Amino acid sequence: MISKRKETPNKRLAIIFSGDFPEGNTKNARLKTIADSLKSEGWFSTFVSVFPTKFSSSIQTSQPRQWNEFSIVCTSVSRRYLQPKILRYIQIISGQLGLLVWILSTSFKYDAYYFYCPRFTDTIVGLRLLKVLRKKIIVDQTELFSSNSTSRLHTKEEEWIAKYSDVLLVISKRLYSYFSSFKTRTLAKFPIMTDHNRFAIERNGIPYTMGYIGSFAEKDNIKLLLEATLLLVPKFPKLSLRLIGYSPNMQELKRTIMDMGIENNVEVTGTVAYEDIPWLLKECDTLLMNREESNFATYGYPIKLGEYFACSKPVIMSDGIGFSDDFTHRKEVYKYTVGDANALAETVAYRYRNIGESNAIAIRGYEYSKDHFASSKLVPHLANMLNQL
Repeated sequence: MISKRKETPNKRLAIIFSGDFPEGNTKNARLKTIADSLKSEGWFSTFVSVFPTKFSSSIQTSQPRQWNEFSIVCTSVSRRYLQPKILRYIQIISGQLGLLVWILSTSFKYDAYYFYCPRFTDTIVGLRLLKVLRKKIIVDQTELFSSNSTSRLHTKEEEWIAKYSDVLLVISKRLYSYFSSFKTRTLAKFPIMTDHNRFAIERNGIPYTMGYIGSFAEKDNIKLLLEATLLLVPKFPKLSLRLIGYSPNMQELKRTIMDMGIENNVEVTGTVAYEDIPWLLKECDTLLMNREESNFATYGYPIKLGEYFACSKPVIMSDGIGFSDDFTHRKEVYKYTVGDANALAETVAYRYRNIGESNAIAIRGYEYSKDHFASSKLVPHLANMLNQL
């Protein structure tokens, strides 16, 4: 008689955050990669969002209850962004209270909890409740909100995060240095992650097409990209700039483009689906990574950078303090002086006049991302930390 090997049952992880899902901002790619990759490590995830953002008002379909085989829980009164403000306040409060109810009613189902950038305005009270219940908690911190505010509230958030998490993951060296001064149980650097298979598609690049994806916030200074485009068009009449993503001020952005007279050289895609991002980026032959010089920007690490490298295209980035320190000019990337549209235009022009060098840089950037950002290498480390909990 042949005995059957008893299979180890899946362990359960709750991934808790605020915002839209499965479509939304760049953090969703990180969360999806974690959930997908952890399956092979014996962990099955549930996504839990406390409330949506304005992004949901820009899409025509309601937020679904499932992505692939993963459940999506929304703890607020609606899966769509509510207006006017009074309804929005109700939505935020209901999301926070709903999270507490959800935790109390389902805590016996989960082996561990993963929080993405918890704050008092969204999920951190739920984190505190879980610690009272003696549950195992991992926090993934990708920003330092206290660096951009004089409010004591953000500092208190960081104290709670350090005190009540069993494992604190930070996305950058500067964040690691900051949280090293706190008494944390386990502090680990957990960089941006990229699923390179997601970008392994055949798509020819369109010559002289620069691409940008991400937020349109002040720290990203989209106006600088437009100014550089205005400077470049006389030299490269076929040049275009593709701006990919959701902008909360879309009409103002388009009006600025019209006022600058470059509407024929700038494509604004607006909201795009997750599955469309690889081909939209791979159609570009140059990818732009711009950040303003600010204390807040120096602590983060743009998740989109991994996606850029995975496309095997030359990446041009501003040389501000922070993530750009990891890269060498004309080795894995091209760099330009932060906040200088003329410097960006000159760097782009150099890239197009030196195609052989640019192609070599694209290859080295891709290899760097395989060595440092590949999810296939990083997620097993996360699984080990979960298993040790």
